[in-house]
Amino acid sequence: MTALITFEYPLGWQIGLPVGALAIGLSVWLRRRRRLSLTRTLALAALRVIALLLLIFLVSRPIWTTREPPAAASRSVVVLVDRSESMSLEERNTTRYNQALSFLGDRLLPALKSAGMSVQAMLFDQTAEAADGPKLKSAAPNGKRTNLGGAIAQAFSTSAQPPLAVVALTDGIVNESVDNTRALSSLMDSQIPFIGLGFGSDMGVRTLSLREIEAPPTVTTKTGFGVSAHLEMMNTDDMPPFDLVLFRDGQMSQRKSVTPGKGSRSWLENFQVTEDKQGVHNYSVQLLPPNVSGLKCVNLSANTAVRISDEKELRVLYIQGALTWDYKFIGLALRNDQTIKMTGLTRTSSRSVFRQNVESAGEFMNGFPTSLEELAPFRVVVLSNLRPSDLTQAQQDVLARFCGELGGGLLMIGGAATFDSSWQRSRLEQLLPVVFAGNSGVEGLDRPFRIQLTDDALHNPIFEIADDRPVAEAWAQLPTFTQYGRVDAAKHGAQTWAVHQNDDGPHGRRILMAAQRYGAGLSAVLSVQNLWRWRLAKDGEPQQFDRFWRQLFRYLSEVGRQDVSIELADQELRPQMDVQVILEKQPNPSNLTETARQFFARVEDAEKNLLHEEVVELEPLHPVDFKFRAEKAGIYNVTVTDGQKVPIASRPVEIRDFNIEFQTTGRNMESLRQWASVSDGLAMKVEDCRDPGELVGKIKAKIEQVRQGKQMRRPAGLNLWTLSLVLGCLGSEWLLRKKWGLS
Repeated sequence: MTALITFEYPLGWQIGLPVGALAIGLSVWLRRRRRLSLTRTLALAALRVIALLLLIFLVSRPIWTTREPPAAASRSVVVLVDRSESMSLEERNTTRYNQALSFLGDRLLPALKSAGMSVQAMLFDQTAEAADGPKLKSAAPNGKRTNLGGAIAQAFSTSAQPPLAVVALTDGIVNESVDNTRALSSLMDSQIPFIGLGFGSDMGVRTLSLREIEAPPTVTTKTGFGVSAHLEMMNTDDMPPFDLVLFRDGQMSQRKSVTPGKGSRSWLENFQVTEDKQGVHNYSVQLLPPNVSGLKCVNLSANTAVRISDEKELRVLYIQGALTWDYKFIGLALRNDQTIKMTGLTRTSSRSVFRQNVESAGEFMNGFPTSLEELAPFRVVVLSNLRPSDLTQAQQDVLARFCGELGGGLLMIGGAATFDSSWQRSRLEQLLPVVFAGNSGVEGLDRPFRIQLTDDALHNPIFEIADDRPVAEAWAQLPTFTQYGRVDAAKHGAQTWAVHQNDDGPHGRRILMAAQRYGAGLSAVLSVQNLWRWRLAKDGEPQQFDRFWRQLFRYLSEVGRQDVSIELADQELRPQMDVQVILEKQPNPSNLTETARQFFARVEDAEKNLLHEEVVELEPLHPVDFKFRAEKAGIYNVTVTDGQKVPIASRPVEIRDFNIEFQTTGRNMESLRQWASVSDGLAMKVEDCRDPGELVGKIKAKIEQVRQGKQMRRPAGLNLWTLSLVLGCLGSEWLLRKKWGLS
């Protein structure tokens, strides 16, 4: 930082200095004529000279001017890469996002580096985060909103030094403005130039997409069920008919023609399916788009798995990272229940596994299952004493599909070695109901504690372990435990079942048991180490331990298996409409003469406000429909209960507004120009940037222009100390004159 003093009125000192010198000289001559001693004359003259010089200095209005030095090496150019869903639109045989990556890697980065500028890349949609090369390449442009202002503001807050410039690679489509004021303040205060490069075409792109498909996770044989395709059409006036094709295990099964009509809309199309044999089948729907010029299809296919089963036993797969006592004692708890069968799979070394209670000689010969078909015979998977290195990404993905698509139950149990911070941001953490803690605590300092149930657990049949005592009293009499795994918090929507007696985490008492719905299934955690000691404790009751595990496994297994199917008819799904729901009682293989029964159908919104309730009479294989009003976008929960109001089936129904990312699909250069104008930056179409070296030259010129113009001016000398010094000199002169008897 360089600084210098300039004067707004230089005539002040140009005239004041000679006049002042003349006045001081005259004063000295007069004092000497009156025969005042030389010492006293010089003392009075010195005080008057100091005061006079300060006054001349102030009259000339001095200004401190500071200039920013040349850019420091620690400062970099921040490149913001838009990964919102509008960047997934294809133009010139590639997506806008891929165009941005190609421009960045092949042209912009080499030009910036050759100019000696370091680069920091960030990905943004509704949020922003730092990204390196592999992360940029692996990222998918699927953000539901675009918050360019938030990304600009974050570019300033990620480091102590402001960036040299902010370069945004985007189509300019912005639909979130909550952070605009903060971003504008950062740009204007720092005078850092914003450079916007617009990708895509200026004309709107018509889109037709298959968003997802849905099917029940488990169905009995010879029972009809629906495979629903969720379609979305945006930014179009009229669309000709097109076809949807249903594939079963890779083979074409059905085909239907769809007449979409006019205007932007979101709607469902259903395929009716019946299976005769047990097994797991993969169903996929393929959209065959019409031949329309300029039509872009963001997604053309989706798939899901359905388990066809009349199973009479509940199979549990127990996977261990090493041999533990938990498997033995849980096995003892299940030995008198012939309907629950547990298979063990234990890793004994990096290349060998120990199998227990397998169905066939070849089952799990290669260790942990790597396909959904291998997991399909099981209803519950238990993960015990595992570390992150024990499960590959592919294996974690299979577990997620088992839970989300097949409606299976997943339980993770163990202590500090299992609930390890290295699981953070893994696929498994996404599946589970808790957020893993960054700090596992200090080993050896755990004190005995009791398991404390929450209100959710007190009303859950899992925890009814005694017939002669209330739930809370029975659990209060359990023995104490000493070790547990620490997690930070339960996720939004998860149920906390049990907490530590007195250990507080960042969000309340430490969680020991929790569960959440994941897709069609349920995931749960039990972070008490060595829960099997409950069965051996002298003051424990083994039958309570056994009952708890049997009830827990049944609960985890039955979430995805519903006695009543809940489906939606072919219809448009949008706010302020009546949604048609179809209910059908599933047949019971053990009771084929089952007659009609009364049930209650309830609909609640996301805040659990009751919107609709009615009594329905359901008979196996005889569907009944009803309607409810969806006034606004959001999640609506449809629940079917029996005569005692016990829930037996539920399904979330999502009502969406039109995809805001596709409401306007044309490149918005005006938005980029506005950001550039407030920072004296640049906004240009990427096709106009044929020479990235020329662009970098413009960026350097803008940076230098800002640096030269970024001057801080403030008055010099006009402060309390200067005024005090002037008054002090004049006051001292007056006192000396009075003391020496001078007029």
